[in-house]
Amino acid sequence: MTAPTCPNYVAYPAGGAPPAGENPNGAWYINTCAVGIPQGQGTGLTWIVNNQPPPPPPPDPAVVAAQAASQLQLASPTLTLSPAANAYVNFPEWLSINAAIWHPFTTAATACNAGGCTTVAATATPDYVTWDTGDTTAATVCYGPGTPYDTSVAFSEQSTQCSHTYAISSYGQPSPNGQATDAAFPITAAVTWNVTWAGPDGSTGQLAAIGTQGTSSLKVEQIESVLK
Repeated sequence: MTAPTCPNYVAYPAGGAPPAGENPNGAWYINTCAVGIPQGQGTGLTWIVNNQPPPPPPPDPAVVAAQAASQLQLASPTLTLSPAANAYVNFPEWLSINAAIWHPFTTAATACNAGGCTTVAATATPDYVTWDTGDTTAATVCYGPGTPYDTSVAFSEQSTQCSHTYAISSYGQPSPNGQATDAAFPITAAVTWNVTWAGPDGSTGQLAAIGTQGTSSLKVEQIESVLK
């Protein structure tokens, strides 16, 4: 059986008297596509004046979802590099961002037309961080904010799943302060957020991912060994 084109209005004689102030020359109709819509989003029951076209369907939830997603205010990451001042060749550099932003952000939008109103909530959830460490190697991808190194805890008692080991020094790179001796690799951490939405009638969907990013720089030195 082919589903009816929506909205699909069917006569509903049990609807009773017309709404106050409405033209009495009409009848109640039920929109079979709107059955089950929660209270406050419309009942699917509509008074239609004789010889007048029925109202249009309420705004498409997927369209309203895109509007809600455009209103999301996502925090940009703040980078923490351990060691922070000087990194060293062949020594793992711990990478992390501020864990306080690592949670879902939700906002809602409402759109209305002659057929009613539609309210949709859009939620952005952080998925992973892509680190460009500036040394032309492949990006480091971390599924979480990372763990900053804690100098008050023994090295053997902590670990991280997000680090990068430089094979070369940052000599010859741009300097953030103009001093050649402080040449540093530019670093970017880009957070990818998955975006989902939920509509008033139980409908759900997924929108294009959103990205936010933060930047920093890191001086990487080569430790020279001296043999006697």
